[in-house]
Amino acid sequence: MDIYRVTKDSPAWQVTAYNYIRTDAFCFGQHIPVEGEFSHDGPAEDFNGILIVEDHVPVAGLRIAYPRPDVAKIERVCTIREKQKSGYGRVMIAEAEKWIAEQGYRHIVISSQDRAQGFYEKCGYVLNPEIPAHEYDPPRPQREKPKVPGGFKPDFICVLVEKYL
Repeated sequence: MDIYRVTKDSPAWQVTAYNYIRTDAFCFGQHIPVEGEFSHDGPAEDFNGILIVEDHVPVAGLRIAYPRPDVAKIERVCTIREKQKSGYGRVMIAEAEKWIAEQGYRHIVISSQDRAQGFYEKCGYVLNPEIPAHEYDPPRPQREKPKVPGGFKPDFICVLVEKYL
């Protein structure tokens, strides 16, 4: 297993590999329209993330944002469908926390699908129902919401979990 810390200076294939994982996990796995999944991404030069590659195949990844001077946010945590529930999530979260701590951050938030809340709790995160799930979304240019034929009705709600290192 190879773990990469991906930044704007990383080889382009690493961001492409992460986007492949997102497409598999969210678009194919959860039927989230591709227009919705990728339309809110920030500029490529702002990208920070973790990528796991096993036997030359991208299997898991996540993104890290810094929406406030004292807060880091882990986003779009995903594993390809055939490797889900194989421990990659725990490895990614641990690596992200290590990297975040090295940069001096102590407060981490994750806006998660409610069905993943238990996983994050096992990683030491606590549900904070007092704060809206998207409170810590990083500032990004406002774009028109993509029009999805037939609309998209998710079968989940988002919740905010947080952890202090």
